[in-house]
Amino acid sequence: MFDILFRNAKVIDGTGNPWFYGDVGVEGGTVAAVLPPGSTARARRVADVDGKALCPGFVDGHSHSELPLLAGEGMDCKIMQGVTTENLGLDGMSLAPIKDGDKADWKKHLSGLAGTLDVPWTWNSFAEYLDCLQAAKPPLNVSSYVGLGTVRLSVMGMADRPAEDHEIRAMRDLVARCMDEGARGISAGLIYPPSRYQSLEETVAVAKAAAAHGGIYDVHMRNEADAIAESVEEVIAISERSGIPAMITHFKIRGKKNWGRSAALIRRIDEARAAGIDVTMAQYPYTAGSTFLHVVIPPWYHSRGVDGLLRALREERGAIKHDLDTRMDWENFSQSVGWEKIFVSSVVSEANQPCVGKSISQIAAERGHADPADAAFDLLVEEQLAVGMISFGLDEADITAIMRHPAVSFITDGLMSGRPHPRAYATYPRILGRYVREQGVLSLEEAVRKMTSLPARKIRLRNKGVIAEGYDADLVVFDPDTVIDKNSYDDPRVHPAGIAHVLVNGVFVVEDAALTGARPGRVIRD
Repeated sequence: MFDILFRNAKVIDGTGNPWFYGDVGVEGGTVAAVLPPGSTARARRVADVDGKALCPGFVDGHSHSELPLLAGEGMDCKIMQGVTTENLGLDGMSLAPIKDGDKADWKKHLSGLAGTLDVPWTWNSFAEYLDCLQAAKPPLNVSSYVGLGTVRLSVMGMADRPAEDHEIRAMRDLVARCMDEGARGISAGLIYPPSRYQSLEETVAVAKAAAAHGGIYDVHMRNEADAIAESVEEVIAISERSGIPAMITHFKIRGKKNWGRSAALIRRIDEARAAGIDVTMAQYPYTAGSTFLHVVIPPWYHSRGVDGLLRALREERGAIKHDLDTRMDWENFSQSVGWEKIFVSSVVSEANQPCVGKSISQIAAERGHADPADAAFDLLVEEQLAVGMISFGLDEADITAIMRHPAVSFITDGLMSGRPHPRAYATYPRILGRYVREQGVLSLEEAVRKMTSLPARKIRLRNKGVIAEGYDADLVVFDPDTVIDKNSYDDPRVHPAGIAHVLVNGVFVVEDAALTGARPGRVIRD
């Protein structure tokens, strides 16, 4: 007798194979059987889903939920859209390993991205960090990369210089230790200091340590705008020279003058794959991105540390503006997107809450600044860097072209603070509703594969991403005819429609489209 039996399901098993009608039995947190429809099997609980889709739980390979998870939050934004596993430690910025002396500045550095929840940082090692995540009793499964920015911070601080041989050895050793302690791979955020300061040669050397442990290299490229072709070449070179599988995270083309370049870039990635270089991509389905506002400041000012950066924002505005206006040897958002398309998504102080939802240009006009850069500088100083932003600069045609590629998986890249990007609440229903049902960009089976088995395999998550006997019972029941995102940039904290049930390790966390409050998730280390 099964614990749970789903009857009359349209089974989309995550492999990309055609759907079929069937019954699925769950026992002890795993899929015990996949049976023909109308089977005589018995269960303690029978759920007749009446022809709705039953698929593996969605694997969010790129999440920034560290602090909410550590704070014990229910993660309703993720599980209500069908996410059953999320992967942390992206963009080179994991929360471990960390020295006690680095914690205060690293918290401030990450505050516009990770939020400012008052969570005690009691860990130092990667293993201790994973212990803290498990102790918080997550409602969904959690895995994590180790960030190369965090590793570099531990060895070199925020130094903007090439690593010396002994420092590279120390970083390799630290990465190897983190891999032994449960990291799924390494991440880099090559627009974010201190990852920004690592050279190709340094990255190759350190990546070899992760590759030796079966890890992946997940990278926010050095430039997603004018120099995107060169950035793709860097990823290919790192993968080829180190032997590590590479994932280009949130693959996109920023800036109107660069729109339409997706076809050529995809061809180059296909050439690399044909040559045996394992490069894949991930994507979210929106024309806006989101990160912390201090990314608009040139990286050479960040090497001074948080206090030095804040001092420069107060005292060296002329020099910073000159660099913003004249230099493009970095990811210069003020040029590639423009201040009028950069919107504040989160702040900490009550005084600046009226800025949330407004563009930097609008805030500058309200404050009487002739140059919008001054408004950005003011906010960063007033909020001690804890400012989030949403920037509009992508083209829908590029999004759909990238989406069709078989090596592209789907992610939320969800940030949780303030008025967040809607992707945190509705990425997967948006794809299923708009890009599958309404536009026909993908088949239902292919979309589900990109949400389940493809990311699970890339991140090395055993027994996840497929409905088959012996696999974990992370499952989603949804209505293909009604599933859709219901939120917007103005009102992002709205749950999607069409998600009926969500199970994590065989336990309902969403039942009849309502949260159950169960917390059956586990931290994945093996």
